[in-house]
Amino acid sequence: MILNPDVQAKAQQELDDVLGRATLPSLSDMGRLPYIKNLIEELWRLYPVFPLGIPHACFQDDNYRGYDIEKGTTVFGNLWAMGRDSRQYMDPEVFNPDRYLDPDVPRLPIFGWGRRKCPGIHFAEASTFIMIASLLATFTFSKKRDSNGQEIIPQIEVERNSLVLELMSFDFEFKPRSEEHRQLIVGINANGE
Repeated sequence: MILNPDVQAKAQQELDDVLGRATLPSLSDMGRLPYIKNLIEELWRLYPVFPLGIPHACFQDDNYRGYDIEKGTTVFGNLWAMGRDSRQYMDPEVFNPDRYLDPDVPRLPIFGWGRRKCPGIHFAEASTFIMIASLLATFTFSKKRDSNGQEIIPQIEVERNSLVLELMSFDFEFKPRSEEHRQLIVGINANGE
């Protein structure tokens, strides 16, 4: 959101239009917030938690596009490369949730394939939706400013020495979108909800 304030503004506008300014999203709102869902899909496409997917063992000899794969071979689906395939995604390095308005643009199978798909898919989708939608509903994220008031443009980098994608830390600012939103946040904390 820090590098894409237009995306943040569009997501916040959808939240305001659908829910109003003084309401936090719930799971029942997921179907009514397509831009938020597309934003999450785009986030997962560019930064999959498991860039190489979950390893699978081939249960029988197989041939995939001319490659022989022996029974017992461990196979990884390179989600990082799939999500950056310019044959599937125009301008693959650009964060663009609107790309999913085209029904022919594939959704990256970040939870795996077939019978071995991640059993926590629904929990992960729901918790990610609530977290992202709630943060965007209440806060505005922006670039941090230096002592001269100039914006500091963060370098978004990932840790590349593991099987799990880890975003490197960077400085940014976030603040409640308005006094009304601050009261909503404070009220939730005070009530323990």
